[in-house]
Amino acid sequence: MHERWLEVLDIKMAMMERRSIRKYKSDPVPDDMVQELMEAARLAPSGTNHQPWRFIIVKNQGVKEQIQAAAFNQKFLSQAPILLVCCADLTTYAKDTRKRLQELIDAGVFGPEAFDSYPGIDVVKDANTLKAFVPHAMLNVGLAMEHIALRAVSLGLGTCWVQLMKAKQIAQILELPEHLVITGLMPVGFPDQNPAPRPRVSVQDIVYKVIE
Repeated sequence: MHERWLEVLDIKMAMMERRSIRKYKSDPVPDDMVQELMEAARLAPSGTNHQPWRFIIVKNQGVKEQIQAAAFNQKFLSQAPILLVCCADLTTYAKDTRKRLQELIDAGVFGPEAFDSYPGIDVVKDANTLKAFVPHAMLNVGLAMEHIALRAVSLGLGTCWVQLMKAKQIAQILELPEHLVITGLMPVGFPDQNPAPRPRVSVQDIVYKVIE
């Protein structure tokens, strides 16, 4: 129990120490650390376990600079040794839904009758139909991105959430298919700054209502 409590403390420490890093050292990020970040993303939760996150790992300086230009010239995007382009794969919602629902039934979340009432379970989903899943898919990618951000802290790495960008232009640069929807950019590298924590509102401010 004590060891488990220490793990929880470590997670809280990562939350407290995480910063939006906009200055990076030129030191390359070892491949094993990149794999750790991808493993952290892989372990994230997602609705009906569809796991829609997909990542483009950009190391090429020229490509990073092109993406930077399409993201309002935020210079730290090309300064970081690695730039993650975090995407939602809409095709994950067109397959394996029965399999994923069976997982929930096996876990006791639903009864077998769920197959009769689960919305659109057997509907063939084309490109237009899949667009309806964009908000849901992007939310799930956001969960994976935060896993990456917290794991990065534990590895001594810095990251920054970036959504100020021209996503369609970046998709063209990377020649992405339409079913991959860019959710955000995340530079990764060893921090060359130690920003003070930004102000946060109080717990009382974020709890709208307690219903007992």
